[in-house]
Formats: sequence, C-alpha cells, structure tokens
Amino acid sequence: MSTRYIPQIRQAVIPEDGGWAELSNGAVLILSIPEWTESNQALTREMQSVWLYDRGNDAYLYCFKLADGQEYAIAFAKEHAGVLLADERTKEPFAMLITSQPLAAKEYSPYLLISDVVLKKHPKAGW
Repeated sequence: MSTRYIPQIRQAVIPEDGGWAELSNGAVLILSIPEWTESNQALTREMQSVWLYDRGNDAYLYCFKLADGQEYAIAFAKEHAGVLLADERTKEPFAMLITSQPLAAKEYSPYLLISDVVLKKHPKAGW
C-alpha cells in the first residue's frame, strides 16, 4: 500500500504560457515556467502527485514531489492557466512537459516530463 501524498509546499507558480500538443504517445500539456530554471531534464516516473482545489482563488493546484524530495506546485486559476484544464483532453490521462523556455523556443531544454497525469475535477469548482 502506498502512502497518500500530502503536499508540504507553501507556494505555487503560475505558468507564463501553455498549450496542448499531440504526440505519438497522446496529449501533452506544455507549460512555460521561467522560475523553474533548475528543472531536471528527465522523464519523471518516480514521483507522487495530487490535484487540489483552492476555493478562495478559484484555482486548481497540481502539487508533486520528485523522488529526490523536491516539491513543486503549479496554479491553474480559472481565468488564466485554468483555461487549459477546460480542454477535452483532460478527461483522459495526459502528459505535462514543463520548461523554463518560452513556448516559441525551438528546443525545450531543460525540461521536466510528467506522464500519466489524471485530473480529478472537484465538484465545488464547477469548471
């Protein structure tokens, strides 16, 4: 039995830009987060994650902890990055590619790729 992940992180970042792409393995949500310059270039399989809903800010928070213990949180406010979560592709597992580079860059390096992301929408959110 695995233990339930309870985030200890106290601050979330807001993606500067984002968009969807279709790759051979399925849908990928690409996020540009310039603050995360030290992100490892890796496919992340050993991690814990959880979606939370912040009623006060009307935002979903994606919190995750890497195998090395580093914790991160991404805020998806309804009228900002939350628009990306309204996409039909969130109804199935998808991947997230996170880079510190602008989305217009020709190469996303360094980057963090998280596979098998499953969004469980909160009933109180209404979106």
